[in-house]
Amino acid sequence: MPNFRADALVVLGRSLNPDGSLSVLGAQRVQRAAALYHAGIAPAVIFTGRCSLMVDEPPVVTEAAAMAAYAATLGLPAERILLEEEARDTVGNAYFVQRRILDPRGWTTIRVVTSDFHIPRTNWVFQKVMGAGYDVSYSPSNSELFATSVALRAREESDIATFLMDWLGALPDGNRVEMDRVIWTEHPGYAERPTLTKADLQQRMNEIAMVHRSTDTGGGRGHRARQVRVAEL
Repeated sequence: MPNFRADALVVLGRSLNPDGSLSVLGAQRVQRAAALYHAGIAPAVIFTGRCSLMVDEPPVVTEAAAMAAYAATLGLPAERILLEEEARDTVGNAYFVQRRILDPRGWTTIRVVTSDFHIPRTNWVFQKVMGAGYDVSYSPSNSELFATSVALRAREESDIATFLMDWLGALPDGNRVEMDRVIWTEHPGYAERPTLTKADLQQRMNEIAMVHRSTDTGGGRGHRARQVRVAEL
């Protein structure tokens, strides 16, 4: 039998283009996953993602399905591909992959594929959601962004990480009861009547961005904070 290093690769979705095609970053993640699969790292590939959190209309195609379609052109066999199509953010990626795919199969070792800049936050979220019972490692796809884009993304990642730590930091890692409560009663992407609305989330993110930008500019004189892209939460 092959000496696989993980039960599965887990590829995180990224917002799609309006026509349902993959963004450059999304395609890079699939390319990285395909290379790892062909190298024999894992026998299965899980593509996770429905659509961005702030999208109100049903997507033309889910992020997971779009990634799987591209993966097929890179030689990934259909029988080795699994789709998770509920997640609308990184918290959902970890939660639904764990509950819908890993646990029913008894899988505990995964290698997560996402963009290089996204890995620190992804690591924190997966640890918070899954806890110590899972062996999670990461394989970055190179985002190859211009210097200005790198700086912008770093600021956004800092804002989002601050929000998540404020919201979920006090929860014990891997506490299923508490995470169920967050997903099904608080989270605006999944709860029927969430206690945290999308408007609340956007306002909080903008407040965090304002504080961070004010600090960055020595008090913020003449500086206006940009609205954070909550879609990439």
